[in-house]
Amino acid sequence: MGSLKDEKVNFLTSHLGIRLEKVERIVIFDEVTKMPNERENYEGIVKRGLKEEWSGHLRAEYEFSMAVCRSLASDIEVFVNEVRGELKEGQLFYRAVKSNIPPGVKTDEMSFKTVKLTIFSQDDVEDAKKSQRELLKNRIVRLTNEAFEQGTLLTQADLSILLNGSIKTIGRHIKELLGEDIVVPTRGNRMDIGPGTSHKAKIVELYLKWYEFTDIKRRTRHSSEAIARYLKDFARVTALHNEGYNPEQIRKITEHSERLVREYLALYETYKEDEDCKQRLEEIISRFSGKKTMGRERARVKGVM
Repeated sequence: MGSLKDEKVNFLTSHLGIRLEKVERIVIFDEVTKMPNERENYEGIVKRGLKEEWSGHLRAEYEFSMAVCRSLASDIEVFVNEVRGELKEGQLFYRAVKSNIPPGVKTDEMSFKTVKLTIFSQDDVEDAKKSQRELLKNRIVRLTNEAFEQGTLLTQADLSILLNGSIKTIGRHIKELLGEDIVVPTRGNRMDIGPGTSHKAKIVELYLKWYEFTDIKRRTRHSSEAIARYLKDFARVTALHNEGYNPEQIRKITEHSERLVREYLALYETYKEDEDCKQRLEEIISRFSGKKTMGRERARVKGVM
């Protein structure tokens, strides 16, 4: 009994009159390329990613070579991942004006930065139980400070969109908050932010003075998560200081601003010998600083040592 290949040849030559040499090419092509074609069907799905989309856009719009387009698309992908990172529950990305942009600059001439903002926090549930007014005011404080910590400033229009309230309502709440001596950094009050002590240092100082979380939340309108984060940052700075790192090294390791590092160190020097606050200070450092080797590991990674 002949092979399948022979049967194909006989059928094609006897019934269709196709010459043998042509048939050989057809059969061989079919047998060789069958599996590669199936794999290519799946490879097409992989090529639907954002990087491929960017590469195609660069190719179409700027007529760069394919190699250049792929290289630029890879760089864009790395940049986006580094800038954005991952979102936590209740967060979103938002494009805000950089905090160093002076007043009077036209919108199309401004520099923007993508920041992560927390639209929903677990603390919002408790605030909502009190009143929608309290919920809105606390969200204004949270969003404006989160944006400011990431090098941007929100406008009242930004807050209106994010919080689904009128600009007039947002402005009225901001005025009330400022009257309570609450830090609300926006582009509208940019010149009033000034070089004074940051809200982070103020919150840490309240904790050093034996105020509890509930009291600090009420006085500053910051969430429990934010307060805990500031205390942890303070503990890391002081722990590194006690390990012998100077302020510039600490700044590089922690990635905090020079101003904040010096504010935290000033707090430490002020209260480390205060009998009323010494116990609280030791509690913060032991509770929030983590392993003592943390500083050396971070320093090694950042190239500080």
